Amino acid sequence: MQYSEGRIGRVFVLRIDDGEDFLGVTREFVKTHAVTAGTILYLGALRQAKMVTGPEEAVFPPDPHFVMFEGGWEMVGIGTITMEDGSPAIHFHTSVGRAGHALTGCLREKAVTYIVAEAVILEFSGISIVRQFDEKTQVNLPVHGQDGEAQEKSAKSGPTPPEPEPAEEEEDAPGGLADIIRDLTRRPPVK
Repeated sequence: MQYSEGRIGRVFVLRIDDGEDFLGVTREFVKTHAVTAGTILYLGALRQAKMVTGPEEAVFPPDPHFVMFEGGWEMVGIGTITMEDGSPAIHFHTSVGRAGHALTGCLREKAVTYIVAEAVILEFSGISIVRQFDEKTQVNLPVHGQDGEAQEKSAKSGPTPPEPEPAEEEEDAPGGLADIIRDLTRRPPVK
């Protein structure tokens, strides 16, 4: 585990309008205002976007599973602001929903605003977090500390026990997650 301790610095509130690229606008704002560490809270709606909803399989390195959506989805999310390759970067995670369907994942590339999106950016002072490539996971992970020197904190509780093997899933088990999702998204017949 790594951690940093700091304080809240500047606070910004943004309105991103219909048709604007939500990701591009917030990234440019953070860069222009030199926010190097912080968080972003946001809500609104998106016309269309692309997100990663997890890996294709839970292996290293992960092969991301991409989903595209369009048509005016409500969104709520949070992001972390860190430095990456000498510039501020935001890692966006979002839940979106429309007509009884929902997705959660990492927004990527472009996300076009529908009507309006609102964002609150909280800058952190006294914290240095840099995203660096991790050989094991093959992704850029946040590294805490001055100039990427990690402040590693771990409990002295002895060796970590091995993780249990995942249980084998029973095919077509009644009451499984697929049945629950089908029940939740099933619409009553039109009369």
